[in-house]
Amino acid sequence: MRDKNSLWMMISGATGLSFFFIANFTDLFTGLSVFVGCLQICINIFIFVIWRKVFLESSGLKRLIAFFGVIVPIIMASITIWRVFIPAIVS
Repeated sequence: MRDKNSLWMMISGATGLSFFFIANFTDLFTGLSVFVGCLQICINIFIFVIWRKVFLESSGLKRLIAFFGVIVPIIMASITIWRVFIPAIVS
């Protein structure tokens, strides 16, 4: 069971970080950042659910790491809303 949770944590973390960078730091096509921002918010929900499950099941150092895995998606989603969605709505 522990290896399955670690695999899901690595996959969700890498995917969320990738989409965060694409949404916030890429201007390849018009509107791409808004589309990827929406995907990133959805992925952050997935990350939050996975890491929260691991947080509730773990203890010790793994619980501390999982705590940051629960907090970081909220911060990344907030940054994306501030940098991508608000400027798209205002302009």
